[in-house]
Amino acid sequence: MKNLGNISHVSSKGRIIVRSTRTPQLGAPVFTSEGRMIGKVHDIFGPTRNPYISVKPVRAIKPEKFENRAGETLYVGIKNVKKWGRRKRRRK
Repeated sequence: MKNLGNISHVSSKGRIIVRSTRTPQLGAPVFTSEGRMIGKVHDIFGPTRNPYISVKPVRAIKPEKFENRAGETLYVGIKNVKKWGRRKRRRK
């Protein structure tokens, strides 16, 4: 897991807003320091060097729990990318 950034605040729509120094993939899983998955990257906005990341929490997580956890570090996992299309056949 890689360091994503620090929690800034919780938006009015229930998204956790994180200030980051990197740009993760959309849909990448987001974890706490204990290794618990809290959601996925939903949107990236703001300046290129220090973007804001919007994290959509999973159903089991209530965003209200993160309102008083501002400044906590979150981590991002690697998203598995599926390659679509036919598989090439091996020639004999």
